[in-house]
Amino acid sequence: MNPFCVLLFFFNLFSVPPFAGQQSAATDSLKKLTLPVLKNTSKAPDTLTISRINKLADEFFKSNPDSTYYYGNLEIKLSEKINYQMGIADGTNQLAVVNTFHGNYATAAKNYKLALNIYQKINNIRGISKCYIGLGRIQNYLGNYDNAINLYNKALVLSKKGNAADLSECYNLLGITYDNKGDFSKALDYYFKSLTIDIRLKNNLSAANKYSNIGTIMQQLELYPKALGYYNHALRLCEQLDNQQGISTACRNIGETLIAQKDYKSAIGYLNRASKIFNKLNDYEGTSLIYYNLGLYNYYTHHTNSAIHYLKFSLKTAKQNKIKYNRANTYVGLAQVYNAEKDYQQAYNYAVKGQIIATRLKSLSVMTDAALQASEALAGLKRFKQAYRQHKLYSVLKSDLKHNESIHKVMLYNLEMDFANKQKDIINKQYQTESIYQKKIARQKNQDIIYAIIIVVMATLVVVYYNEKRKQQKINSLLAEKNRETILHQENLSIQTAKLNELNLLKDRLIGVLAHDLRAPISTLRGLFNLMTDDAITSEEFIEMTPKVFSTLEHTSDFLDTLLFWINSQVDRSENTIKSFYIDDLITRELVHMEDKLKQKNISVHVKMATDAIALADPNAIRIVIHNFLTNAIKFSNRNGIIEATSYVQDAEIMFCLKDNGVGMSDEFLNTLFKSQVNSSKGTENESGTGMGLMFCKDLIEKHNGKIWAKSTLGVGTELCFSLPVGDNSELRY
Repeated sequence: MNPFCVLLFFFNLFSVPPFAGQQSAATDSLKKLTLPVLKNTSKAPDTLTISRINKLADEFFKSNPDSTYYYGNLEIKLSEKINYQMGIADGTNQLAVVNTFHGNYATAAKNYKLALNIYQKINNIRGISKCYIGLGRIQNYLGNYDNAINLYNKALVLSKKGNAADLSECYNLLGITYDNKGDFSKALDYYFKSLTIDIRLKNNLSAANKYSNIGTIMQQLELYPKALGYYNHALRLCEQLDNQQGISTACRNIGETLIAQKDYKSAIGYLNRASKIFNKLNDYEGTSLIYYNLGLYNYYTHHTNSAIHYLKFSLKTAKQNKIKYNRANTYVGLAQVYNAEKDYQQAYNYAVKGQIIATRLKSLSVMTDAALQASEALAGLKRFKQAYRQHKLYSVLKSDLKHNESIHKVMLYNLEMDFANKQKDIINKQYQTESIYQKKIARQKNQDIIYAIIIVVMATLVVVYYNEKRKQQKINSLLAEKNRETILHQENLSIQTAKLNELNLLKDRLIGVLAHDLRAPISTLRGLFNLMTDDAITSEEFIEMTPKVFSTLEHTSDFLDTLLFWINSQVDRSENTIKSFYIDDLITRELVHMEDKLKQKNISVHVKMATDAIALADPNAIRIVIHNFLTNAIKFSNRNGIIEATSYVQDAEIMFCLKDNGVGMSDEFLNTLFKSQVNSSKGTENESGTGMGLMFCKDLIEKHNGKIWAKSTLGVGTELCFSLPVGDNSELRY
């Protein structure tokens, strides 16, 4: 999704009505109250009338921004007659909002600064905060994100002294700006803070906006199922409130995500629904964004002429409304289409334009896409040197983008857990409120009994008994229902707590394993460069050593990719990774990559693998376990030691064991091996570890319906084993 659309949705959320041209009953009432005063121009206006005109300006912005501009000027004119500074500032602020809406950013900035100066003189905190937010929005539209953040932070300090709704708005605007900058971790942090406040205030429309914003980041991290979950939540809330602007934005987001998943048949329905609403609202910015999406849809469904038509219309609207980010996206989209049509000169021109804007906006994802299209266009023009440079730039940007996405996905774990904890606190507070309500009901029941006694005196015993019995039945039914809801809340809280503890433990173990397995190759690389820097080796020796070091780093990178792939599968859970594979393929690969470590201690490895040892599990997860087994065996083996790797089939299970003749361990230490974190012992040559590896291996094996165990004798050696379900040879895919 275009990050600018996040800001657009938030701006329209508080500004644009379901349909243009409608006027509320409040607007009609205000017009009737101010009309007599406006007709009698000889009478000096009062502050109450000016305040009503300001409210009229607010109301008309929903249907006719030009009317807002008229009433804003009228408010200034009347306020100047009686030197009412507050009215002058409020009217000027109304002009700034309208100028921002029309894209007159320079004029809008002057309006905001004039209003800000007056608010500061009269010490109106909320007015000062509104001006900072307005100026921040302008900077955000212009792509000056650091300036926008500075202004929003000033508003945030003031909002913390005001009401919670203003604070939520500031958090959301900061999230939008960091989203535009590509700093998704900070953006998510601010979005969740804002969403927590909205949920506490039960502000569903504002909460829908936050769900949409969070979904945007999930989409950019390619966590499409999660993105669709947040977008659909936003859509449901907007449909309940019949907020057409929110519905159109949510539909556009869902359609764009479905295109990314190549579900074009489902996507077009959402895109058409969004387009219809945007056109009905005369929302030019929204129309620009939806035409960009329709252009990509037609490109992917092989309607090239339609794709170019929609993209050029989107570009035209983006230029008119000064939407820099959408211009950059549309340029890249056009470059992609023209490359497909082999019109390489056109493609190159658009790709360069997209690169220029994306670089100014510091948008890593758009810069990456633009570099790829420029490379393809230059290759088509046979300008191969320039094409190579662009492709090299694309590779660097793609690597940075992938690295950033991995970091943001890990950060997402923590942010979602923190948000879940905050939701739990809100539920607890609601439960306390319900308990107080129950006590009030009990007190009310006592009062009813007293009233019943009075009624008994005034009426017959038979009528009183009948009526009181019916009342009692209703109260008992209500209490029973409340008790059922309370029990359900408690059960949900217990389930959430267990899930959060499991996720937190997984995070700690992953960090330990990464730190342990990255230390050795990095130390090797650092040692090599130290030798070269100190002239301890010649260039020829360096060149001779380079392939071995590169092989070690390549293995480390490959193993890290495996681990990150497994992490992503746990975060997203959108792909089933269970498959049949040969165990001996994994041990063979790991022995090749650990050849240097084995040679350092002159360790021999004897492999006795059954040819029919086919396991059913996630091969990436089991590779991590075998890697850890080998690392421990090498670590605790003596020089000139022997390691034996065996596998066999027994009772519909694959058995795998790795045995060494190293130092072994005591029975006491062996009994704690898989039960808790242990203090890692030094290896036979002072190798270090984290103490978390075998615990992590236990989790991986048991999650695949397997078992893990160890045998060891102090001074004789250690044998580490695991079992897995037998796979199907006919379904072998690894």
